[in-house]
Amino acid sequence: MRYGIMINLDYDSYPYDDCRDLWNQIRNNMFEAGFRVEGRLFTIEESPKVACDLARSVLDGINQDTFPEKDIYDYFKEFYGYDHTETINLLLPPAEGLELQED
Repeated sequence: MRYGIMINLDYDSYPYDDCRDLWNQIRNNMFEAGFRVEGRLFTIEESPKVACDLARSVLDGINQDTFPEKDIYDYFKEFYGYDHTETINLLLPPAEGLELQED
C-alpha cells in the first residue's frame, strides 16, 4: 500500500528563508529515508504505522541535528498521514466520461 505524508510549513508566521531552508532539509532527509517526493507530499510503500513512525523519526532527527534550540514542529501548518491509494487526481477527466472505441 502506498502511504502519503503531507507536510506544509507555516510560511505566514515564520520567515520565508527559515521555512525554505527547513523544507530543503525535510525533503532531502525524507528522500534519503526512502520516501518518494511529490511536491509537498511524500509517499512510501509501507503500512500506515511504519510510514508514520519513519516520518516522525526523520523529522525528530532534523529537530535534534539542525534546530536544537527550536522545535521544528512549530513551523508546521499541516502534518498528515493518509492512504495514498484513495487519492483522486482531479487534473484527469472523470473515469465515467471515458469511452473506449475499437477500430
